[in-house]
Parts: sequence; structure tokens; C-alpha cells
Amino acid sequence: MDRFGRKSRRAAESETAPLDPIALTLALWLGLVVGVTGLMRLSDNAAANAARTQDQPQRAMSFVRPSIYAPYGS
Repeated sequence: MDRFGRKSRRAAESETAPLDPIALTLALWLGLVVGVTGLMRLSDNAAANAARTQDQPQRAMSFVRPSIYAPYGS
């Protein structure tokens, strides 16, 4: 019952290590760089896909082989 008391709770709170500000800063910086890079790549891919679909003529679904929609290409 003593481990749930106030004394043990204060001891457990005082034993926690403080957060390293350098590690936190580096982690946030890396997350920001990775996020921005990923968003840039996504926007470049979206622009390339939009340009590619505008260049290609629209095909009717009757010309598409139905076997490509079947499982395992059969």
C-alpha cells in the first residue's frame, strides 16, 4: 500500500531525467526537414501526374483488356 502513497509518488517524479534540449531540437529539426521534403516530392509527383494525364487522350473502357482487372492477370 505504501508504493501508492505520496512519498513514493514524489520519489518517482524526482527520479525522472530531464529532457535533453539538444536532442529535442535535433529531433524536431529532422522531423521538419523530412516532412517538408516529403511534401515537396508529393507535390512534384502530383504535378507530373496531372501533366501526364492531360497529354494522354482519354480511352474508353471497352478498349481496356478486362484481364488486367482479374486477380493474377488471368
